[in-house]
Amino acid sequence: MSVLLALALQVAAQPTKPQRQVSRADLNAMADACHAPRNWLVLRGREVVFRGNPDADFAKIECVLKKVSAVVSMNKIGVIGNAPASEDK
Repeated sequence: MSVLLALALQVAAQPTKPQRQVSRADLNAMADACHAPRNWLVLRGREVVFRGNPDADFAKIECVLKKVSAVVSMNKIGVIGNAPASEDK
């Protein structure tokens, strides 16, 4: 999960680009170009939500996030972890 966080922070630190309206077809094309499942990218209003699988190939995740960041301004990004809690407490 730390690789995803580092990648998200790197993407978030990129300069802001003019935002354009993204369609479902755009998101499908991005996922297809990265050989990733289309359901990883969800359009919720003006928000693009990324929902990758916990065991997904990091190369595919990186590809999808790069494609999205090329089109969508990612100056506001949130990362929600889904790793199981450690039993060592």
